Amino acid sequence: MREGENILLSALYYGINKAISEVLGPGGMVVGRRASKEMVNFLKDEGILKDDMSFDDIKKLYVNEFELSEDLSIEDNGKEVIFTIIKPTLTIYREKMKDEKIEPYVSPFIYLLADIYEKINNGRFKLTLKQVDSQSDSIKVVFKKINC
Repeated sequence: MREGENILLSALYYGINKAISEVLGPGGMVVGRRASKEMVNFLKDEGILKDDMSFDDIKKLYVNEFELSEDLSIEDNGKEVIFTIIKPTLTIYREKMKDEKIEPYVSPFIYLLADIYEKINNGRFKLTLKQVDSQSDSIKVVFKKINC
């Protein structure tokens, strides 16, 4: 096990995604998005997410409390929202997913960030996944904005 790696969380995400992939295939995207919405609801119910949070608050939560990366940046150009997850954790999970070519239907690096970002922007738009570019030390996740 790697130092600082949350092996149980890696196993959980890996197991969920592998099962979704084997049972639902590409239809798993719907399950992944729904699961992230329930994660956001859970975090709100527990008082961790609040309606008046800024992106800096979310960044601190994601980096310092959840310990999912060393840093997080966001670019909102009006048409797209680009999250850059710098030095993400859960390395074992990410490597196994890549090696086995399993789609990350439920991932703290994709839909959870999108749902949180939609919430802090009061639902003025929805985000739909456009592209994921995974490097060894970062993940760039691009979402297209759809105005509501």
